[in-house]
Amino acid sequence: MKNFKVRSFTSSENDFQKLYDLKNKYENHVNDFGSKKTIKYEASLVPKKCNAKIDFLYAGNDLIGYGYTGHQSWAYDETLLDSNISLCYEEKNLKYAQIYLDKQISRAKRNKKIKTFRAWLYKANDLAINFYLNNGFEISLEEFSSIIALNDFDERKFLDLKDKFNQNNFKITNLKKLKKEHENWESKLFNLSQRVESDIPNDSVVNVNQDEWRAHCLTPWHNSEDFYIVMDGPKWIALSTYNRGDRNSDIISTELTGVLPEYRRRSICTNLKIHALTDLKNKGFKKVFTFNEKNNPMFKINCMLGFKKSGAEVGLKLILEK
Repeated sequence: MKNFKVRSFTSSENDFQKLYDLKNKYENHVNDFGSKKTIKYEASLVPKKCNAKIDFLYAGNDLIGYGYTGHQSWAYDETLLDSNISLCYEEKNLKYAQIYLDKQISRAKRNKKIKTFRAWLYKANDLAINFYLNNGFEISLEEFSSIIALNDFDERKFLDLKDKFNQNNFKITNLKKLKKEHENWESKLFNLSQRVESDIPNDSVVNVNQDEWRAHCLTPWHNSEDFYIVMDGPKWIALSTYNRGDRNSDIISTELTGVLPEYRRRSICTNLKIHALTDLKNKGFKKVFTFNEKNNPMFKINCMLGFKKSGAEVGLKLILEK
């Protein structure tokens, strides 16, 4: 198709701005959360072994989207190649998406080590999902985005749950305080995060060392006051962490919430979320958004607390024929 053009991303300031604008338009569930600086930082963390490639997609002179392929750094697997095509999924653009998807698959097949090609839809709708299903993909993961307006959140509705929690003598604190009490706080936080992360439904195996984890989770703009930890005596047993982004905003994102398996079914995560939402409200935040795999019990907890479903992200896999 003569009027369809592909141009490689160059890492220039101008291209990073274009990439930020496209992500904000076609991927973000909350507009203007974070900045171009965030994208540049995240790009700097992707190792060369991931073979990341970004292309801008043009219809004539109009920039209509971008495409990406690369191995996942957080769960590196040389047999699995990730991808996305981010544009407005409507009938007039499907012909462009098809041409570019064919290019992505052809590129993946040239690497004999790659067995599975995975595509991500960050703002999934029926047309986009069916586009991939019609190309032989199968859905492998579904996540829901949800958001809560903190003005509508009232912790007094959950006093019975708080009383039950307090009977166990658990203590909720934050990382800022724990840093003063534990010299090895980073190792404790890393180990807790890994045990909790491994319990979350996923379609790939997370395999990250402490240095990689630190770079992704303890970003230059992280705030230790927003990392809430539940203690059972000296033991770190649950966490709920939040990300303010790298720009001043009254919106904050949930990063990771979970409890050690041996402490399940004691309303620990629910009470931890109640505590965190109350504290964030008192800090002046107006909204909290999050993502949960659709079968994750955390999604039901969030809905019970007042989160409203706002969208979906979908992962789809294609087994390549060699």
